Amino acid sequence: MKTRLILYGIAITALLSCHQSPVIKTPPCCGKDGAAKTMAPPPAAGNISVYQLTGTWTDQHEKKLTLSKLQGHPQIVAMIFTQCSSVCPRIVEEMKAIRDSLPARVKNQVGGVLVSFDPGRDTPAQLRQFAAQRQLDDQWELLQGSADQVRQLSMALNVRYQKLSGGDYSHSSNVYILDQTGNIVLSVDALSGSIHHADSVLTRLVRR
Repeated sequence: MKTRLILYGIAITALLSCHQSPVIKTPPCCGKDGAAKTMAPPPAAGNISVYQLTGTWTDQHEKKLTLSKLQGHPQIVAMIFTQCSSVCPRIVEEMKAIRDSLPARVKNQVGGVLVSFDPGRDTPAQLRQFAAQRQLDDQWELLQGSADQVRQLSMALNVRYQKLSGGDYSHSSNVYILDQTGNIVLSVDALSGSIHHADSVLTRLVRR
C-alpha cells in the first residue's frame, strides 16, 4: 500500500510539471511600466551606406541636415531616447569612453551621433539639455526626425525597438562605428563589455 501511494504521488507531480506555464523571457527595456512587447528585428536593409538615406533631420541647435553631411569623418552612432533612465545613459557613457580613449589627433577627427527614437518628446531644446547633462561637446550631433526616418535608420543599422504603452521605448543597445563614407565597420553591444575594441578600429580608419 505504501509503495502504491508513493508511485501515485510521483505520477501526480509529473503530470503537474507537464502543465506548468513556460518561462517567457522579455527583452531588456527602458519602459517605466514594464509593458514591453516582443521586439522583432526590422527587415535587413542590405549593405548600403547610412548616408544614402534621404530625409532632413534637426539637431540640438535646431539646424537642419541630412545624414550625408556627416561624411568625411568616422562616426560613433547609437539610437536612444532622452527620457530613458537605464540603458541609454550607459550607451552614451560607453560612446564617450571610446572617444576619450583615442589619441587627441584621432579623437578630433571622430564624431559622435545620437539619434532619438522619440521625435515627439525629444525636441531640439530637450536634446540640448541632454547634451549638457551628459557633457557632450560640439563634436556630437543629437538628431531628431520623423517616425518614418527613425524606422528607416533602424532598418539600415538593424536596430530593434518597440514603443511601449507608456510612451517609452524598448530597444537594443548596440553602438555602431561608421567609416568616412557611412558604411558600418563595427557593431557592438554597449552592455557586453567588448566595446573597447572600437578604439583600434577608429584609429585605423583615421590613418587611411
